[in-house]
Amino acid sequence: RWADNFSAAGCGGTEEHGFQHPFLQAVGMFLGEFSCLVVFYLLVWRDRRRPEPSMAPAQPFNPLLFLPPALCDMTGTSIMYVALNMTSASSFQMLRGSVIIFTGLLSVAFLGRKLELSQWLGILVTIVGLVVVGLADLRSSHDQKHKLSEVITGDLLIVMAQVIVAIQMVLEEKFVYKHDVHPLRAVGTEGL
Repeated sequence: RWADNFSAAGCGGTEEHGFQHPFLQAVGMFLGEFSCLVVFYLLVWRDRRRPEPSMAPAQPFNPLLFLPPALCDMTGTSIMYVALNMTSASSFQMLRGSVIIFTGLLSVAFLGRKLELSQWLGILVTIVGLVVVGLADLRSSHDQKHKLSEVITGDLLIVMAQVIVAIQMVLEEKFVYKHDVHPLRAVGTEGL
């Protein structure tokens, strides 16, 4: 949100233009993810220099295995950055909590997880909280920056992005455990 507050005057002193470039912001996130790969290889290098290495040797895997989660990550992040320009930062942060609901449901459906009663209750409480946030957005007075239609669209885009992020998380979990990939290596591979 900080980057979205920047603006610059146009050519010849024309009107100011705000910085609304969600894809450039997503590139910054992927560079951060890529840095995890650098940290992973530094840890491997340091571990191999020890008399008794403690890290298990990594199984070979095809890096393209992480292409579907990376695409989900890029899509979900880009949608969230677009939505952030349409709604308030506080609603954005609270609605991101809906990822808990979708990740739980997808884990049950595709990973064969069994959620305990407390986890189902947590999902229910999250749903109630999200409904309250949505209703507050509908009832609150909107500033000059966002019209009601933009706020509703932004909120729906955030929830849609959380479905995509939940798919990403379920895919990552499946691949990390099935192929025994170190988490830093998985995140770094996605950043490529």
